[in-house]
Amino acid sequence: KTPSGGIISVGVFHGQEWARFSQMTKVTKASLKMLCKAITGVVLMSGDLEGMFNAFLVQKVPGNWEKVAYPCLKPLNSWVKDFIERVDFMTRWLLQGPPKSFWISSFFFPQGFMTASLQVHARNTKIPIDTLEFFSSVTSIEDYTHVTSLPESGCNIHGLYLMGCGWDMRKSELRESHKDILFELMPVIWLEPLDLADVKDRVTTKNLYQCPIYKTSERKGTLSTTGHSTNFVKYFPISQPGMDVAHWISRGVAMLCMLDE
Repeated sequence: KTPSGGIISVGVFHGQEWARFSQMTKVTKASLKMLCKAITGVVLMSGDLEGMFNAFLVQKVPGNWEKVAYPCLKPLNSWVKDFIERVDFMTRWLLQGPPKSFWISSFFFPQGFMTASLQVHARNTKIPIDTLEFFSSVTSIEDYTHVTSLPESGCNIHGLYLMGCGWDMRKSELRESHKDILFELMPVIWLEPLDLADVKDRVTTKNLYQCPIYKTSERKGTLSTTGHSTNFVKYFPISQPGMDVAHWISRGVAMLCMLDE
């Protein structure tokens, strides 16, 4: 909350995400306890528990966990490690305050975080939120732990992977992929709140590539009840070396919130 008692929208978002992670933790812990009892013969092995046991044997995430979890294609061991890291990030945010760079990939609903951050700027500047949009500026900071200060406006994010091409750190633009490298971790990205017209003007005059962002490598999803895709997040305009943007479209260039391993 603000000193005057007002509610900060990013704080509300954290509360919503925390509730989702709490529910996910509750389900995983309860089902693991029941599975242990079923294996030892204390309780009856139900269909869900049997499916859970069989999933463990082949390193798959059980279906009852997937129902309460975020979209993820990782095998079970990587999934558990990723889940623990997400909970750790959310816990540090709760106890130590907002970080200097947000792990955008850790959220159930990344679009909600960006909307909440945009709302913070709109309230501070008294500008209607429906006239604002984030412009993505890729910084020269490769490691998010090296971020030393907050931006003047907007926020820093990290954790996105570039697929279909590489990123030239010296020129700060897209480049062709190096041999045998399918994905590259993007540097810290500054989301700068700008007027919608300014964003469109920058995209046009600088011939920027509108890079789509997906939660997983499936790059497909369905529309949820909120009207948002279950996989597609949004487009980020990023610099490219002056060629036709159709070149990168044909390459299938996109950013992913997580890898499949």
